[in-house]
Amino acid sequence: MDTRIILACAFNGTLFAICSFALWRGGRPERVGAVVNLFGCLTTAVVRLAFSGAWAPAHYLVTIIDFGVLAVFFWLATHTTRFWPIWASGFALADIVITLAGAALPKTQLFAYHTGLGIYAYLALAALAMGTYRLPRDATPEQRRGLRSQWKAPI
Repeated sequence: MDTRIILACAFNGTLFAICSFALWRGGRPERVGAVVNLFGCLTTAVVRLAFSGAWAPAHYLVTIIDFGVLAVFFWLATHTTRFWPIWASGFALADIVITLAGAALPKTQLFAYHTGLGIYAYLALAALAMGTYRLPRDATPEQRRGLRSQWKAPI
């Protein structure tokens, strides 16, 4: 079996396991993070299967997806009490920096480019997994909601 297939299967298994864990045990921010990770990976895969040029650095559709993922993680980082979205948005920003660097340096090896993207994708999933794990099992509904106090609706 080809190494690329093994790595893809390992990532997809990790993605499914961590997102399932976050959807099952997490609060609202963790569930949003799981959906964003799943949606971003799925849409990127569809784009790359539909357009062979999407494997190259800074393909416009993949870059739009990456900016969308960054925007949602940034929104989570600024609107929730959780700490993990700060890390996830940092890793998403690093993905965009790698994409722009790959576009600026046209002789970049695709292996190096995709390895960099993969590393930060794993780190964003790890942040989501740790954030979900740290949420207490007996968390109150307010803790599960995870909103900052200044954005709460008045009672």
